[in-house]
This record gives sequence, structure tokens and C-alpha cells, in this order.
Amino acid sequence: MQVALRGSSASTVTAGILLLTQAKRLGFPIQVAIEGDAKDVARVAGPALVYSPVLSGCGVGRVEKSNALVCMAGPSMDPLLVSLGHGGLDEWFRVDRAGGGKHPSTEAVVRLCRHSSADGQNLGRVLRGALDAIGCPAEPALLDMLFGAPVPPLERIALALRAGRTMTGAAGDSFTRFIRSGTDDLPDPLPTPLTIAALGDARESGHIDRLLGRLQPGLDVAVEDWLHGVAVLDDTEAMGHLVSSIAEVGSHLLCLPMAGMLPRLSPEREAVARGLGPAIGAVAPVGCAMESLMTTYKFLGGQFVDHSPYALNVPGDPPPEGRMERWIWLCRSAYTAKEEAESLWRRLVDPVQ
Repeated sequence: MQVALRGSSASTVTAGILLLTQAKRLGFPIQVAIEGDAKDVARVAGPALVYSPVLSGCGVGRVEKSNALVCMAGPSMDPLLVSLGHGGLDEWFRVDRAGGGKHPSTEAVVRLCRHSSADGQNLGRVLRGALDAIGCPAEPALLDMLFGAPVPPLERIALALRAGRTMTGAAGDSFTRFIRSGTDDLPDPLPTPLTIAALGDARESGHIDRLLGRLQPGLDVAVEDWLHGVAVLDDTEAMGHLVSSIAEVGSHLLCLPMAGMLPRLSPEREAVARGLGPAIGAVAPVGCAMESLMTTYKFLGGQFVDHSPYALNVPGDPPPEGRMERWIWLCRSAYTAKEEAESLWRRLVDPVQ
């Protein structure tokens, strides 16, 4: 039996792979052909990190000991595209691999650690020490996740700690070691996203003082000294963004009771956090997800034909411009292809009489 498919390159090739895989698993005699030219497939370049069982099962960026995580290598200077959503359908953002940071607050941390003055460099060392103490080293990719992941602050903290502790092998200290016990008059966290203006309002209203009052004696004074030191540096705007980002995530921790816990990560977020370290180092001159799909399709016996009068349409959109946009397109095409392949398979094995 031969089946011909027609449609968008990503959804069509993925559907063809899924049909061939199911047929081989069940011993069903079937040949799959795609109407079109193999040379016309779109380029979907790495580096990228996404939790997609469909793409991983089709041979895209397979990760050892994982049946769903996709890690596609790419040029070392290109930012890593990351999705925290199941199947890569949403929650995309970028993390740095070149040492400079992609989020403005990450860039400010790097600038602080390389500051021209000794006072600035010392403030950078203090910040790095505080991050190391809780198991989140000042690696730009980790900070991009901590400051820029499109999820609530407590989940960003949980992600950064899981990724950092996986990368370093160090457990870090529990944050409860640094805060006072008790649940009386717990302050509210600062708003998200926190602007420099909103941070100034929180200072004037005494909100910041109530938050710092949750710290153990001595730590509150050390934090105030650090904030004062950053405020007198010449990089006023950059440091203002950094303080706002730290205050935003830190306020959510300080508002937890002593027995409070960070949210439990979903399976896809857990996998992405653990895979961040290897993904940062996954370097290759060229990495293309569509080429991986094509390799798998041809390995399974899939073919291309110029024309077939009985080709079945596989729905899908044409590839957009932009590297992140194409990854989103690919992941959504894979989701569509899975549903379409299941429908086609039912029509093949149990056709309507």
C-alpha cells in the first residue's frame, strides 16, 4: 500500500515519519511518498532546547537517557532558544552562550563584575558569592533564565536553582537559612514585572524595609550596604534594572513563610532545567532540525515524488522568517502532524466501507 502526502514541509515530513514508524512497529505493509522536492524544505537552525516528545521521537536533537528532550546544537556565539512549554508550543525565550547575557539585568551583572572601579568589582564579587551560596552561579545563561523566563518569579527561581545545581553538582544552602522564622505580618511580594519607578515607590512606602526585615540580623544591613554601593556607581540605568530584577524575584522568596517551598517543576520544565548545561556547550557549525527530520524520513524508506493525483493534504502553515519563529512553527507543525497521522492511520487500517 502506498500513501502520498501533500502540504507544509514540517508537518508533512513529520506525519510521514509517524506513519512509517507505526507501520514498522506493527508490521503493516505501507510506503509513504511526499509530493514535492526534498531540496525545498525550510531551514530550522539551532541551537535550541525544547521538550517535544514528537520531535525527539522523529530523531531531532535526541538526548541520551531522555525520550522527549530535544537539544539541537548550533554556532557557539548564537543565543540558545529555550521553550518551557510542553511540545514547544509556548514560553520561548533566549539565553546567552557567549558570556555577555541577553537580558538587560544579566548584562548589568557582567558589567558589574568587569567594572572599571575596584568598588564595582567588589560589589560584583559579593553578588556572585550570594548566588553561589544558594546554588545558582552567576553564569549568564542561568541569569537569563532567572530574570527573563516567561513564567512567574518563584518558578524562575526554581528553574535557575535546578539548572545551577545540576551544572555545578553543589546543593547550595536552603534559603530558609537566611530568613527569620514566623508568619506574623508577612509582606506582599513586589509587582511583576517590576519597573524602576515601581521600585522607587516601594522604597518610599516602606515596602522594601518590611521585606528586608525578613532577613536574618546582619544580612539586612549587608543588603542595604550593597544597594547603597550600587546606587552610587556611574551606570545608573543599568544598575537600576539589575536592582529591580533582583528585588522582584527576591521579594517572592522573602514573602514565603519559613516552611514555604518553591513550586514543583513540571516534567518538561524539569527536563529543560537539567538539560540547560549540556545545551550551552552543544556547539556545531551547522545544526538544522529539518535536516534531522529528512534523515529519519529517508532512513525509514520515505520517498519524494513530483506529483500524485491521490495525495492527501496535511494541514500546516508556511515557514515564517526568524530563527525563533521557525522553531515555534516547527513545534506546532509537529503537534498538528501527530493528530493528522493518527487520523490517517485510522483511515488506513479501518477504512470507511
